[in-house]
Amino acid sequence: MPKFSLGRAESLRHLPIETVRAMAILVLVSFHVIGGPENGHGLALQYPHPLRYYADLLIDIRMPLFAFIAGAVYALRPVKVEKLGSFLAGKFRRLALPGITAITLFVLMSKIMNTPDGVIEQPWDPYFRDYAIYWFLQAMLVIFLVYGTLDILTHGRVLMPALIISGLAVAFGYELKTDIMGMNHLTQLLFYFLLGIVFIREFGFVTENRQAVLVVALAVMAAGLAMNINVLMQTGAFSAQRLDLQSLLFGVGTCVTAFLLLPRLGWLQWLGAYSLTIYLYHIFATSGARRAMEAAGFSSPWLQVLIGTAAGIAFPVVLQILAKRWSATRLLVLGMRDKPAIRDVPAA
Repeated sequence: MPKFSLGRAESLRHLPIETVRAMAILVLVSFHVIGGPENGHGLALQYPHPLRYYADLLIDIRMPLFAFIAGAVYALRPVKVEKLGSFLAGKFRRLALPGITAITLFVLMSKIMNTPDGVIEQPWDPYFRDYAIYWFLQAMLVIFLVYGTLDILTHGRVLMPALIISGLAVAFGYELKTDIMGMNHLTQLLFYFLLGIVFIREFGFVTENRQAVLVVALAVMAAGLAMNINVLMQTGAFSAQRLDLQSLLFGVGTCVTAFLLLPRLGWLQWLGAYSLTIYLYHIFATSGARRAMEAAGFSSPWLQVLIGTAAGIAFPVVLQILAKRWSATRLLVLGMRDKPAIRDVPAA
């Protein structure tokens, strides 16, 4: 496991992790307000509405950016072999327990509101299969359990082979054919998680060659964007494919560029502390806000996106503040011990 020098640790302290996390949260919540063009969720805006272009252009960076951040945070906190058990137990407590609570409440709400998400074949399916927005949490739990264990036991030797293999899998469109624990999304998330780890563990090289790395990242991002624009010109819509060379180039370039170029914005720092709760519960507020605005006769998509995004952030923030007051809700809603715990992924 890599050791951090004082100089390197000081440089890492200035990474804009919380700024990038906050921006990823804003993109995620606004996307769920906009919805997909054909899935009946959100506003379901169609081309050529500008918000449709915005939502579809960022499909290659929304969840990959969260996975990249998760990998970077994991690498910043090296785990010794003797601490493997407590590491895995901590991930279960921090991610699985709040996930179970959120999924249960979402299933109940969906049944009450009679939405498609309330229709499930088996009562355990939402917890163990790709379900609604919660596939990210499921897949990240698998990554921490399987890859995290291998990484810790091999002292990081598995990292580069895993990165190369997963990168090729993304570029050539390989995905696992099972939706158990969201593993049909595992290929993409694993690669960006590993990329985040490499970014931190090779940060000395990155800082020594910052300009060259940034130029390459910008060029890679531009290449992916150009390929996607070509798809748009040919089909009238941005690519919806998440596993191809275009997605890989745009996602890699954007993640690295964001960490190298974005400043640490103090007014956004606070949002990162609520990232997991926002991911788990924003859908409750965005759906409710949309229904309320439709009932009130608000027809402007721009206004609906603005209000829906604000609601999708405000509700989980208030929920987290309230849930911290009692031990049971700290554990079941937030995955925190009685004492404040270090936050993990939003995941988003």
